[in-house]
Amino acid sequence: MKYRILNIILFILFSFNSTYSQVEWNSKRDKIVIPFELSNNLIIIDVEINDVKLSMLLDTGSDKNLLFSFPENDTIEFFNTKKIKINGFGKGDLIEGLVSSNNQLKVNGYVDPNFELLLITDENISIINKLGIPINGIIGYSFFKDYIVELNYQRKRVVLYKSLQSISQRKIKRYNSEKLSLIGQKPYIKLQTNIGDQNHEVTLLMDSGLGDGLWLFENDSLKCSGKIIRDVLGRGLGGDVVGKKSRVKKLLVSTFILDDALVSFPDEASYGQLSIIEGRNGSLGGEVIKRFNWFIDYKNELAYFKPNKYFNEAFNYNMSGIEVQHKGIQWIKEEIRSNSTSTTINANEFVFNDSNAKFNYRYKLKPVFEIYSVRNNSPAMRAGLKEGDKILSINGKKDYAYTIQKITDLFQSEDGKNITIEVEREGQVLKFKFQLEKIL
Repeated sequence: MKYRILNIILFILFSFNSTYSQVEWNSKRDKIVIPFELSNNLIIIDVEINDVKLSMLLDTGSDKNLLFSFPENDTIEFFNTKKIKINGFGKGDLIEGLVSSNNQLKVNGYVDPNFELLLITDENISIINKLGIPINGIIGYSFFKDYIVELNYQRKRVVLYKSLQSISQRKIKRYNSEKLSLIGQKPYIKLQTNIGDQNHEVTLLMDSGLGDGLWLFENDSLKCSGKIIRDVLGRGLGGDVVGKKSRVKKLLVSTFILDDALVSFPDEASYGQLSIIEGRNGSLGGEVIKRFNWFIDYKNELAYFKPNKYFNEAFNYNMSGIEVQHKGIQWIKEEIRSNSTSTTINANEFVFNDSNAKFNYRYKLKPVFEIYSVRNNSPAMRAGLKEGDKILSINGKKDYAYTIQKITDLFQSEDGKNITIEVEREGQVLKFKFQLEKIL
């Protein structure tokens, strides 16, 4: 059974019945250390599922495990499958998937011999690859349920502990703690926030699989106020998630205060079809969660946390008004000058002699970037950029010199910064200029 779904989902909600078995601890120590890559505030870990190497997003906000893409030219066998229908964030219709049990997940000394997966089999789902790195799926509740899980954003590692007693008590005493409510295999936390001079206690899904910091659902007492912009907030299994983006004056995580935190208010049409627990006001995502190091204890429904080096970072957002995605790959020729007299020629190089010097021309596969969304009345829209434009260069640097993360950092960098973008549209090369504009 082979599937190729090459795009990333940043958040998902779905439900089906499942059972979990005890995982195996194949380590002589009381802890298992797993390094991770931090991209767009999301935790990406390398695992093996049925002996195939995959990259997975670690998501406290998901009650299930999800697989939606595979490495190119690789195959993997799944067991005990059955069809289901899935709801997700966005305005789209129900989509089909397969539930598969009795799979094996391995990561370092952690082994789950009965790893249950939801397989997304619809290759036509429009899910944007916003991260720019290959992601195969999501690991949720089953990873967190048996052990204490440390999320150390500062050192970029996840650590599993057999019990709280495995952690130095001197260390844990330096952390604040808050009660978690584990409902439907998802953790919820109560925080305080101030919106429009009104204080609110909010119940939030603790969602490490959401790149934004704070999402709130509007109701009669909880309203978006102050300066706002309407934007595409992201994409889920159901399609685009649109809504308003603003700021809260204060967000209190226990005794720690975050000022002017960004907040997104998704339109109800993007989540109205989902089963939201009574009393939930929104989600706490990676942009806030990453500012602390955590110990997550599902069994005792507790979270321990303390600020890290990211705590005082400003809450920045995309001031250009355009969102960029990967749209295929291209061959790029790179020149390497060498004084070597060797006549060895690599299969991917062409060699030319120039006096005593030699030039190697190496060809590499690089990503192609495309604009998939342009915010209304944004600097990019006023300049004339459109959805579907293929990016050729930004500020004089070729597109292949960038990554999604570097483009994101540039568009969040400085109010008034000059941006020059060259694009291809319907076979024509066009150049546009604008300045980043801070509205919020």
